[in-house]
Amino acid sequence: VAATVIAAMAYQAGLNPPGGVWDSDQKDNSTINYYAGTSIMVANYPESYPKFWKYNTVALLASLSTILLLTSGLPFGKKVLMWILMATTWVTVTFMALTYLESMKTILYWAHDREHMRPITIVVRNSMYVWISIVAFFFLVHTARFIAIVLQNVKDPQKLKKQISGCVSWCRSRVNIKI
Repeated sequence: VAATVIAAMAYQAGLNPPGGVWDSDQKDNSTINYYAGTSIMVANYPESYPKFWKYNTVALLASLSTILLLTSGLPFGKKVLMWILMATTWVTVTFMALTYLESMKTILYWAHDREHMRPITIVVRNSMYVWISIVAFFFLVHTARFIAIVLQNVKDPQKLKKQISGCVSWCRSRVNIKI
């Protein structure tokens, strides 16, 4: 459910970026400065716009990947697949948070009065640092656990062989191919 909601949010943010879009062409003499449908954010905040698009695109693609993983019928009893799903979900949530940060930065700077908004910007930025630190900590803990499980399986060749044959059997049952 969360991946679907994030995909919808990222899709909508891509269609209607913070600040909206120009509703008509902006002309100066006979030169068109901005075309209708072009993001206002790109004109007012050219340094934030590329970040916004990168973060939003990664959030959208990661959430779609999570949805694909969940609906593909993969056996999630396997720890490797669960770790991949967990990592993809964390990427999704983190990049959605970064998209939110870039959006808030553009919305909070009204009338380009950056000094007035500096305390709020510092709070938002520090909140993001805390969030990324927490995610990084848990990601490292889970990665260490995952590596420990893999190393444990490598030490016990029979257990590793059993897991590999289980994956191969599952693949055979899905595609009816002799391996």
